[in-house]
Amino acid sequence: AGPVGAGLAAGYASAAVLTLARRWRLHAEAAAMAAALDAITGLAADLRAGLSPATALGHALPSIASSSADVRRVAAAVAAAWRVADAAGVRLADLLERLADDISGLRRVRSVAAAQAAGAQATAVLLAGLPVAGLGLGYAMGTDPVHVLLHTPLGALCAGLAGALQLAGLAWSARLARSIVEVG
Repeated sequence: AGPVGAGLAAGYASAAVLTLARRWRLHAEAAAMAAALDAITGLAADLRAGLSPATALGHALPSIASSSADVRRVAAAVAAAWRVADAAGVRLADLLERLADDISGLRRVRSVAAAQAAGAQATAVLLAGLPVAGLGLGYAMGTDPVHVLLHTPLGALCAGLAGALQLAGLAWSARLARSIVEVG
């Protein structure tokens, strides 16, 4: 299909790879956060059952130690709760249960925000598919729109500009949706 087709294919393939990589990363971060939440809940239960704090923390530490930014903040909150409990004489299990409740609430808010952003993302994907429908309509009318777009100078300019604008629109809508979820 020539350099225009190769450029368009490379742009769309890059966008697809970046989108998949981002989804995998978000899934891994969500799994790490769920494991950290379970570890905090287990840590509080172990402390209530009478296990020594050092032993209980040793059991929970592998799940709380992660490269995820959210899990690192949770680990910092656990450390702060530990210091507060030690300095003020408050039961660490109570602080950890409240921390787990706060994390659960934050996860619910983020889930609701992601559900609200899903409509905008679906619209962006639908709009991204419209040019393919336009090409199909061109073929149905008896023309060869792909030849015009890929093998004429004006068509190549239109195809390149359309691809760039479409990829920019997809990136913009993904950024908007991501900012909605991150705020939540």
